[in-house]
Amino acid sequence: MMIRFLIAAFVSATLIAPACAETAELRLGVQRGMTYLPFIVMQHEHLVEQAAEKAGMPGLKVTFNVFSGGPAMTDGLLSDTIDVAATGIPSFVALWAKGKGKLAVKGLASYGTLPIALVTRNPNVHTLADFTDKDRIATPGVKTSTQSIFLRMAAEKMYGLAQVDHFDSITVGRGHPDAMAALLGNTEINSHFAIPPYLQIELRTPGVHVVTTSEEIVGGAVSNGTIFLTVRFADANPKVVAALYAALKVSVALINADPKRAAVDYLAVSEERSAPAEIEALIKIPGTVYDVAPHGILTMAKFLHRTGMVAIEPQDWKEMYLPLVWGESGS
Repeated sequence: MMIRFLIAAFVSATLIAPACAETAELRLGVQRGMTYLPFIVMQHEHLVEQAAEKAGMPGLKVTFNVFSGGPAMTDGLLSDTIDVAATGIPSFVALWAKGKGKLAVKGLASYGTLPIALVTRNPNVHTLADFTDKDRIATPGVKTSTQSIFLRMAAEKMYGLAQVDHFDSITVGRGHPDAMAALLGNTEINSHFAIPPYLQIELRTPGVHVVTTSEEIVGGAVSNGTIFLTVRFADANPKVVAALYAALKVSVALINADPKRAAVDYLAVSEERSAPAEIEALIKIPGTVYDVAPHGILTMAKFLHRTGMVAIEPQDWKEMYLPLVWGESGS
């Protein structure tokens, strides 16, 4: 009953576009892990389909396509194999800054902030300064993933702007499941900038310890990622996009109100071999926040511009996002 009420409320609040012929299928690009819990809940509870039906579009087909990292997802968006991408801020900002015409993109929302930490099994590494060229740090994408950018931001603080690439040579691209397997499998990858639940699993392993966290590097919370899409798709499908945004808000509300149900949804979709109570505990970890407001977007965008990774410097986070989310307390 609560879900039906929330869907009706969010749809009526966001869906003001006139009726028109829109896409019959919405193709979403996502990744694995607790970062993407709002999408997993949307998938298992069929929230987008319900929101679309409330908006007068019954039968919308929604597919969730799993990618290993941001670059592949961006390629999927540009090649029209997916309609909406949900990935790290750097991939979004880079595409936003250079996108024109058919390539122009805008953000729709974020989907929360989770504890993100750099861990290692190297007993000699206790700070970032202890890493040597013999170490290997796994992130979802070298120079492109949020975690890789955190390392570059740390390098700027430690060594100055001219050496932002200090850690790039020891960074390797791996999706989080593969990175965890490599870290725990005694391979050359001995460190991982990890997200839940991989972070918690790794820290249960003797000898694996935290080196630093994203909050220590940035000085505040940064959204784990953002949802973005082409302006062309948004203009052609305003009701579908509004239904997606409404479904995301319902998903976030469900997670916050009923973490036990969200944990069951997560396990049903991910097929991970964990107890529901374990996943529920991860949802309740201090520092874990599921919301739609983009956090730290402007800080990261300005860093990317300062280091020459993007040509355009935004002055307000709203420049990069659709009006649907402007009412949230973003940054």
